[in-house]
Amino acid sequence: MLDRSVNRAYIERLALDVKRSVAIVKELTSKPYEAMSEVEKYAVRYHLIVIAEAIMAMAVHVARRAFHVEVESASHALRVLRDENLISSEECEELLSFIRLRNLLVHRYWVIDDEKIYNHVKSDFKAVLNFVERIISYAGES
Repeated sequence: MLDRSVNRAYIERLALDVKRSVAIVKELTSKPYEAMSEVEKYAVRYHLIVIAEAIMAMAVHVARRAFHVEVESASHALRVLRDENLISSEECEELLSFIRLRNLLVHRYWVIDDEKIYNHVKSDFKAVLNFVERIISYAGES
């Protein structure tokens, strides 16, 4: 039997960060790209980083606490959650893409095309929000 010592309060705080940042990004990108100020473009970048950091923290926490795996990275943690059937392969790939975007925003910010980011985030955050809800639900079972 697994010791499912997932910290629900910690997960809920991270989930709240994700939900707030998603709402802010959606609000900022509700206007045409050309109408966005430089500050708003940087705010979108910042909130995408917040979302990715929270996803990474949730994945690492659950992989370590619920499945007792010493993960080497957030990507490894997401693969553990996929292998444990907590997320689908498709969700895993979408979340890994989100983490790669975060890495670009943090480490190679000078090559970022804000209009491409704008067009990408205009779609939705379905995989992100599904992941958050699934992890909250899983933490509630602990």
